[in-house]
Amino acid sequence: MKKKITKALENVFLNKRNIMESGIVKKIDVFQEEIRIYITLSNPTMHMKKKLEQKIYQTIKYQNVDKKIRIEMKLDTHEKRKTGIKNIIAIASGKGGVGKSTIATNIAVSLVKMGYHVGLLDADIYGPSIPLMFNLEENKISSCIVHKNGTSIMNPITSYGVKILSLGFFSKSGQAIVWRGPMATKALRQFIHETDWGVLDFLIVDLPPGTGDIHLSLVQEIPLKGIVIVSTPQKISLSDVHRSVGMFRLKSIYVPILGIIENMSVFIPKESKEKYYLFGKNGVKNFSKKMNIFFLGEIPMLQDIQVSSDLGIPVVLQNDDIRKIFLKITKNMIDHLPNVPIY
Repeated sequence: MKKKITKALENVFLNKRNIMESGIVKKIDVFQEEIRIYITLSNPTMHMKKKLEQKIYQTIKYQNVDKKIRIEMKLDTHEKRKTGIKNIIAIASGKGGVGKSTIATNIAVSLVKMGYHVGLLDADIYGPSIPLMFNLEENKISSCIVHKNGTSIMNPITSYGVKILSLGFFSKSGQAIVWRGPMATKALRQFIHETDWGVLDFLIVDLPPGTGDIHLSLVQEIPLKGIVIVSTPQKISLSDVHRSVGMFRLKSIYVPILGIIENMSVFIPKESKEKYYLFGKNGVKNFSKKMNIFFLGEIPMLQDIQVSSDLGIPVVLQNDDIRKIFLKITKNMIDHLPNVPIY
């Protein structure tokens, strides 16, 4: 019976390898009324576990096995350490144009200035803007792919102390990326598993807007420590953000939400001290209370942010007042992570 079950499980695949060959099946016990299968995964998210369990049940059922099937899954902590990445944080928003990439960029640089080793993955497949944020020209990208032991792997490009990888490195400026969901998912998988990230305290992942394939793939592929939500104060943005919060709180793909940031909170012209709430006042702060999400902080609408971003220089390196704002937000984010030392 045990050989029969082992043979059947060779037809169950995860990440293009059958689960017996990949070694995630650690043990199979056959009892009088029960078959017990022990599996160890590096990323046992609810979504992945459920999908894998269904495949195993169906495969064994086709073998006309009438015993009860019990599957026990656990986290492979050694595999998790082997990646060299201690904390993976995604920056998300339900709506485009809220400044998510700007915030991801400046949080990453703020972490570097605090003494951490940091990577930044631009997972916005359809609108990668991180290369522009760091002024990474196309002629610098040739070193992004290296060959080791007969295989090709991607090598992040370091700028301002941040290790960066983006689809924008592999497409020409202005080139439209017309991909279906499976193609985008494959690209994201390569960015995560076929990249030499080295040892990182933090990998910041800049997500695309919405609640689609990229988001689902991310929670399946890597063990996220948490999500940081970004929104502007107006209702139309918060409506989309509400849907994103709902997605990350689904039991099947649950990821902790570390907090929410209000971007473009207020406009203060240089020539006066009067405040203009162009998108409404305290919209995100009120939303955070309603949804029981920690309010990480607010970022005003300032021309210095726009100018620095267009120049490809993170604004935290240019403006002391804005640097202090991002430093406070970043520390608030770290405070909501377990076992992370503050330098």
